[in-house]
Amino acid sequence: MHRRRHLSRRIALAAVASLPLGVAARPRAVAALLPQRQAEALIRGTFINPSGVTRRLGDLTRPLLLVNLWSAWCPGCLEELPSIHMMAASLGPDAIDVVLLSHAMNWHADHDYLRKAALPFRHWRFAPEVTDSLVAAAFRIEADRFALPQTVVFAGRDRSLVWSSEGSQDWTDPDQLRLVRAWLAVAR
Repeated sequence: MHRRRHLSRRIALAAVASLPLGVAARPRAVAALLPQRQAEALIRGTFINPSGVTRRLGDLTRPLLLVNLWSAWCPGCLEELPSIHMMAASLGPDAIDVVLLSHAMNWHADHDYLRKAALPFRHWRFAPEVTDSLVAAAFRIEADRFALPQTVVFAGRDRSLVWSSEGSQDWTDPDQLRLVRAWLAVAR
């Protein structure tokens, strides 16, 4: 009986551990602050592109800004990229800036994937001088783990946070497109 109870407990703990980051229970007040902390870290961050040029999100001026934290090893990330591309194309060339943000540990493989895929997005990573705490806030790193993909959408010149999610989205879904168009209408 003791062995069965111990096995049941291990199975339950494994099930909780396998949940995506953010699904396991955490205090509501902390969970509510995570998207805002993430957005602030992204806005404050300094990035570099594949050419080594230093960039900031504030350099981008289109009404909407979508930052997708992703990696080439992540099936959900790769599934989501075409729908982001189609959504951006449907909005028109002056509506949205898209930045694919890689973690430094995945940078080279991600860059190789994007070069072959020829997607028209900016590809950045945090600059080396950025603090570990800022990177951790941006990627929502907890206990050396983080979930991918994550998407953060900002609107308007003041770069107000309008969307933050973990997991892949279908950005061509009619309801999602309506939501994006509403953000765009307010941002202009």
